[in-house]
Amino acid sequence: MQGPSDGDGERVPLIKNNNRFSGRPKSVAFNLPASLDETDETVSVTDDAEPNTPWAEDVMVKPIRILTDATDYINDRLSLRERIFYYIPVLSWLKEYKWHLLRGDAIAGLTVAVMLVPQTLAFANLMSIKPIVGLQTGFFPLLVYFALGTCKQLAIGPEAVVAILTSGVLDDICGQRDISASDADVAAWIEYRTSVVTLITLLVGLFSLILGLVRFGFLVHMFSRSLLSGFINAVAIHIIVEQLPAFFALPTHSHSFKVLKEIWDQIDRTHMRTFWLGIICLSFLVSMRIAKGLANKYHRIKYIRVVPDILIVVALSTIARRFWGGLDGVSVLGKAEAGFAVPAFPRHWDKFGDLISAAFSISIVGMMESTLVANSYASKLNYRVSTNRELVAIGMANIFGSIFQTFPAFASLGRSAVNFTSGARSAIASLITATIVLFCILFFLPYLEYLPKVTMSAVIINAAFGLFEVHELFFLWKIRAYKDISLFLTSFIATNIFGVELGIGITAAVSLFLIVKHTSSPHVVLMKQNEEKDFEEVAVIRDINLFDDKHDYHFVNLAERGILIMRVDEALYFANIGQIRELMTKLEQRGKTPLATIIIDASNIPFIDPSAAMTLHEMIIEWKTRHINVCFVRVRPNVIVSGILDLITTERIFARFTEAMDYLDRKKVDHHSTIESF
Repeated sequence: MQGPSDGDGERVPLIKNNNRFSGRPKSVAFNLPASLDETDETVSVTDDAEPNTPWAEDVMVKPIRILTDATDYINDRLSLRERIFYYIPVLSWLKEYKWHLLRGDAIAGLTVAVMLVPQTLAFANLMSIKPIVGLQTGFFPLLVYFALGTCKQLAIGPEAVVAILTSGVLDDICGQRDISASDADVAAWIEYRTSVVTLITLLVGLFSLILGLVRFGFLVHMFSRSLLSGFINAVAIHIIVEQLPAFFALPTHSHSFKVLKEIWDQIDRTHMRTFWLGIICLSFLVSMRIAKGLANKYHRIKYIRVVPDILIVVALSTIARRFWGGLDGVSVLGKAEAGFAVPAFPRHWDKFGDLISAAFSISIVGMMESTLVANSYASKLNYRVSTNRELVAIGMANIFGSIFQTFPAFASLGRSAVNFTSGARSAIASLITATIVLFCILFFLPYLEYLPKVTMSAVIINAAFGLFEVHELFFLWKIRAYKDISLFLTSFIATNIFGVELGIGITAAVSLFLIVKHTSSPHVVLMKQNEEKDFEEVAVIRDINLFDDKHDYHFVNLAERGILIMRVDEALYFANIGQIRELMTKLEQRGKTPLATIIIDASNIPFIDPSAAMTLHEMIIEWKTRHINVCFVRVRPNVIVSGILDLITTERIFARFTEAMDYLDRKKVDHHSTIESF
């Protein structure tokens, strides 16, 4: 199919269609990706329009519609029933569940449950809230994610990094415990913290839900892997330091590394029974962690992988504290009533302004780890998950949980790994885990009255050891990625010096700076026509800031006038169009001959935003006033629709470089000029 006449009786091809170029498409077939949540801008154009259709005029009246979001497909193509099944995946897969998977799911669910129950109590103790809130965090979010989640192996519930972030927020809002306060005052203080944490959970859920609904899941990938690793390693150190006072049974009033000074000042008052019980529990847990790691690495002694080490420590230390007088004086969990909390909407909305930024930070950090885990297991088992639907599922899990008094719940890397290695192949494993936690909520909690607090601290420290990612630092050193090492250290040092809250802010700011810096430096390729009339690359410019006197690109005039041929390999938008304009100015200033024609290969420009389109219009008008020809080659349909057609007309849009050169020949513009680089 040919486009409008170029004035010499020939038709100029315009839009590419399967390595061909055509006029206005009469119909458009959309190719959906395997996952409806994947963005796909590919269109297949059916070239069956009438030969004499004025494409340029018609395309401005009926612009090509390009599928950029699966939501378009869902809204247009799916019935109400299909939409319900799409957004509530359990309705689809549960009826097709293969019962031979039940054995593996049951073992995995039981194994995760014996880890989860002690961890929920330990993290509740970390945040100084009621123990029942911890158990409810291991139940309600699991039920919601079972219905809405897309990852089969994800273990939702308390997570170490999120717990330490939430604990820090609670300390800022509610203050720390006054060691001289009466029992009634302490109970009121715990109740206050419990109420505030449910509001944090609601805000975290709302942020996650909104980000998923507006399809902003890409935000959770904004952190550089090196920056994130540095932050997580620093958080692991903070978690360990915060738990040390429980080992020494000493009161402290500080945060972070100031705790170490307080412990040192009171070291002679250490309760030795508590200290040695903590050391024994932690040594056993760390030994089992090492043994399980070796078993996974060398595939030997497989039964070690499913040893319930946390359950063993909790059970034995609780029994010992209850019946052995040698542990008298060791601080315990205390009485806790079984049963659910009364459902209620979170209170203390007067703290909304103080909590909003912290809730957003917790949402981003939690979702980064959750999507990392989900994508990892989906890749291993050859199925696909959607980041946006994961955001919706976890957001709804936290919103629903906040009504029943829970703290923020996200995926746990450690429990998800145990879930996978224990045989979980569907979300039924999570349902079984939730059922066991429900049993503990209703009947088992009173029996944990004598659970030593130092045992819970040992469980938390053991979980913190699993956050260390020193191997990534060694990998970066091995491949000599010194820039990434500096990013790792920047995040690590900043978090340790300024605290977890400021650390995540600094990490986010550096990541945002790197993103803007990268995307605002467009990738441009300068080209020339060789003696064989083929077109080849002669210079690649990846950073306009490096374009200086040391890189002196210039025009070599072989005839009368110079031609600049370039290809832009980026989308043009408000952040990088200024760099393009500056580059064009520098290229012209450095040339040894007057610039006569600019040929732009637009095949790798996926779109042009309105700001860039306006700037591009200004550039084209400026070139036209200076009698510089402007031609575009291999332009995508959506770029044509952006409005450049009005200024350059269809006769200056070509399918191939050779056609552009033929046009310049007819216009008596020399095309032997080249661009060379010293």
